Amino acid sequence: MEQYLDANVRILRRHLAAHARSGDVFDLTRAIHYYVIDVLGELAFGQSFGVQESGDESLVPPVKEHSLLAAAIGSWPAMMSTLKRWLPKVPSPALQRLYAGRAAVVKTASSCVGERMSALLDAKDDDSISQRKDILTSLILAKDPETGARLTEADLRTEAFGFM
Repeated sequence: MEQYLDANVRILRRHLAAHARSGDVFDLTRAIHYYVIDVLGELAFGQSFGVQESGDESLVPPVKEHSLLAAAIGSWPAMMSTLKRWLPKVPSPALQRLYAGRAAVVKTASSCVGERMSALLDAKDDDSISQRKDILTSLILAKDPETGARLTEADLRTEAFGFM
């Protein structure tokens, strides 16, 4: 997978060099964050999210919101089912933003699975898409050694959600 990391390092270096030449003030934390998001996309889903090239913050999955919600619900295990049932109904804008963030992560993960599965179905056996080394492709192509069963699409979406 080194080639995918290298491609994203080149993009990051190009942006840093442009800032150095111009002397512009820039946010290094944001540049590294965008790099990490694109590398995650490459390694986990077989495609960059394109955040480094576009500079579009809206392409960054709202993982922070999801993580905060998971931490809040997960910190009280005995009440988890009750919290999951009632918290979405609390009319708090802050809490609703957390739920919207989680929904966006679910949508992004599901979309990545759908796109990757479609690409693999459309690919020929010798096509570079089917030969792509990424985590999601490995899971899609995996078979149980005893039964030959594959992961269901729901299983794949769950795994992709975990990648995020």
